[in-house]
Amino acid sequence: MTTITVPSNKPKLQVYLDDQLLEEGKRLADKRQRSLSSLIRRLLQLEVEKAKKEGEIQ
Repeated sequence: MTTITVPSNKPKLQVYLDDQLLEEGKRLADKRQRSLSSLIRRLLQLEVEKAKKEGEIQ
């Protein structure tokens, strides 16, 4: 997996993952030609949209 450093003013989030989940996440991100950060951001975005649609959050 290629790591590219891009300056950003966006807030950062630190997450602790089991080794297996980290490795599987990296493989999935690589297969989808995304960074792991981008994949996690998209998955979270989809879950938030779903929660809003179902009235779980506003």
